[in-house]
Amino acid sequence: MPVVKPKCGWRITFSGLAFLTAPETLKRRRSLNWKGRFVPYMLLLVIFTGCAGSYSWQALPESSEDERTIFVVSHGWHTGLILPNESLSALPDLEKVMGESTFYEFGWGDADFYQAEEVTSGITLKAILWPTESVLHVVSIREDPRVRFRNSDVVEVRLSRQGLERLVDFVTSSFYRTSDARLVPLGRGLYHHSHFFRATGGYQLTNNCNTWVAEALERAGLPVSSFLTLTADGVMDQTQNAMRTYKCCPK
Repeated sequence: MPVVKPKCGWRITFSGLAFLTAPETLKRRRSLNWKGRFVPYMLLLVIFTGCAGSYSWQALPESSEDERTIFVVSHGWHTGLILPNESLSALPDLEKVMGESTFYEFGWGDADFYQAEEVTSGITLKAILWPTESVLHVVSIREDPRVRFRNSDVVEVRLSRQGLERLVDFVTSSFYRTSDARLVPLGRGLYHHSHFFRATGGYQLTNNCNTWVAEALERAGLPVSSFLTLTADGVMDQTQNAMRTYKCCPK
């Protein structure tokens, strides 16, 4: 069975907290320009990549008919999951709020920072220093995701039907629901055809948008570790390594 070994050791990087997003972000209402916006101070971010063990694929497809496809996208500092609508029967409220679509992109993050009209140092420090409420940002995609996000890094991920079901369960459970099991829409999102929803879980420095994506992939059976996966590069590197060792279908 194919095995991916995580890189060992650690590195220290200086990193400002920012959202370097795709050009589509420039279309946000009220003419917000998020691309290239840096918070006016630097953080010392120590990133450890563990050597605790090796990771291997789980729940590989048993046949080509059992194979499914999703996408992982990086918008700079932030990553998201792109899932086919046909796999999201557990989220019927999405179409009611956003209309019918071929794919939806899901991104999880800090409620205040993600939705802010203007990012301040106070909002940033709050998101970093203690757990805060979270939101899910959902984008309706009606074309090939690689075309929709042509200026972003998009990786096609193949996995088993069982793995996709596990991933969808993780995403579904990240939505906050009312007592009658309905989603809670919060308002228009960053892009055209996008929306914010109230989410579950507390955002903090060691549990951020990229950790969320890594955990979803981990749940789906990919050889990905969510432990201290804090950056978009960490998610994308592990995802690309996983696809280099992917084989359908085991005999």
